[in-house]
Amino acid sequence: MAISENGKRFLSALIWLTLGVSAVSLLLAKHVTAWWPLLVVLFFAVSLALYRLCEKAKKKDIHTFYNTYMVSTLVKLIVYLAIMLVYSLNFKEDSKRFMLTFLAYYLIYSVFETYQLVKKTKNE
Repeated sequence: MAISENGKRFLSALIWLTLGVSAVSLLLAKHVTAWWPLLVVLFFAVSLALYRLCEKAKKKDIHTFYNTYMVSTLVKLIVYLAIMLVYSLNFKEDSKRFMLTFLAYYLIYSVFETYQLVKKTKNE
């Protein structure tokens, strides 16, 4: 299946964002969790999957797109909270750094996803 022009732009922007987040995380290695590379991969994969899911929903109609986006955002939030809870209960010594790193990545990627999806819906 061929990637649309919007899909290529999104993927390119997502790759640049991920490289930037990784570079900053390397510079702040003392302050972020040792698991940051895995978190970056997780957020990259989830962002890409969410974009693809919303892109498919947008092809049906705008209401399906909005419903898909809202439900996927809610599910994502619940899963992310569960990940933070399980990690912090099992690794108490690193829980503060993990949660701060996770929340920073969550905010960065959520703002990025929202911006990209709003830009996409306005252009179409």
